[in-house]
Amino acid sequence: MITKLIIENFKSHSNTELNLSKINILTGLNGMGKSSVIQALLLLRQSSKLSQGLELNGDLCSVGIVEDAVYQSANDDFIRFSISSDHTNLNFKFLANPSNINDTFLKTLELNPSKFDDSNFKLFENNFQYISAYRNGPIDNYTKHTSVVEYENQISKIEGKCEFVAHYLDFFGKSIISDSLKRNENDDATLIFQVEQWMRDISPNINIKIKSSGLNYKIDYSFDRGQGQTPTLDFKAKNIGFGVSYVLPIIVAALHSKPESIVIIENPEAHIHPGAQAKLMELICKSAKNGVQFIIETHSDHIINGILVATKKDIISKDDSSIYYFDRNEQKHATEAIHLPVLEGGKIQRPPKGFFDQLDIDMDTLMGF
Repeated sequence: MITKLIIENFKSHSNTELNLSKINILTGLNGMGKSSVIQALLLLRQSSKLSQGLELNGDLCSVGIVEDAVYQSANDDFIRFSISSDHTNLNFKFLANPSNINDTFLKTLELNPSKFDDSNFKLFENNFQYISAYRNGPIDNYTKHTSVVEYENQISKIEGKCEFVAHYLDFFGKSIISDSLKRNENDDATLIFQVEQWMRDISPNINIKIKSSGLNYKIDYSFDRGQGQTPTLDFKAKNIGFGVSYVLPIIVAALHSKPESIVIIENPEAHIHPGAQAKLMELICKSAKNGVQFIIETHSDHIINGILVATKKDIISKDDSSIYYFDRNEQKHATEAIHLPVLEGGKIQRPPKGFFDQLDIDMDTLMGF
């Protein structure tokens, strides 16, 4: 598990330090540096030769050139990422100065330890999933990729689009998940069955049908009508709506990721209603308790409240979550990450202005206060 991340001179981050736990929430207004935290991790993961330098553009994310990556008011000619885990500390420093401002590759200035075994650091292992805001909505065909899915254990390869989720679920569908993650205690513990059960909190009575078709997979859906009744005919994904397709890879990752895996999710709330967001966070919290680390960027108070409810219900400990509200020092145009500790009973004490307070503002207006 990543326990600490330090970002220096990268985009809007002059010097940002985050203490991470099992579930980590990044929230705040737009353009405050949340996505840049995720990009820092993705850049490290996608750079195959960190002893030589950092690739700014790759399969997972593309930042552009050095000028796009370096903090504009930096006093030093480098970008630094420092990551601590339960077992080791890694420090990466990369050259960023006027001489290479148009480059897409940053030369390594410092790597500590100088020889590290990335196979021992979860960020670089196969036990990792990235589910981006750009993930696929309902599409006709999902990509088949034997090596990426069956050997590298990945739902996605390009920009977190989750293009292999159908292949992944077809291949691993009969695998057994932890009993603690089952939707109902006495249910079948296979991945495919449990995915379907948790999906029913998003779309009641839904059934998932995966079909292999040459180089592609298709996902169709049907719905139960009730006990003893014939289910509906199959519907194409495009005729079901965006929410089902958007949430499917999140549920798959939460159920199937092994303890100590890292799962990064952007906007888990996209296209699903508040009740579904609450159930999704219940699953994520149970998966975190099982040892999976989540880093989540969100703009939804229902996602935040999901963690607080899980804390109150003792699904997770108050120490299992870290909530950061991202603001900005306007004079320096630098990110400020404000840690909001979760207290006993699922409370947040004295949240800053702008932290999901729009409902209160609107109610004051409506009530004439």
